[in-house]
Amino acid sequence: MTDKHTNTDELIDQAYELFLELAADNLDEATIARFNQEFPEHGGLGDCEPEADWEEEIQAEVRPEEWLEVRVGLLNSDDELDYLFARMLISRDPESQECHILWQPE
Repeated sequence: MTDKHTNTDELIDQAYELFLELAADNLDEATIARFNQEFPEHGGLGDCEPEADWEEEIQAEVRPEEWLEVRVGLLNSDDELDYLFARMLISRDPESQECHILWQPE
């Protein structure tokens, strides 16, 4: 039996590519400058089960087997994301290009 879902590493790569493509249109100049200056050394990509707030955001049920949340941010000295540029919800279905982004979430 073949798994029809894209693996996590591929999803993180897709999310990051999309982030890079859309960041200039969705983040202010100061934030873009911070990303360009700090991300190469302190940047991180993290994945987790989708947070509950996505269901309200996209007005649909968000099941972890169908979606992955990817976070793009800066790591602190404990290697934890403590500043987020974006939270992204990306479909695990390889046939789908569906992705939702919250820019600079609280």
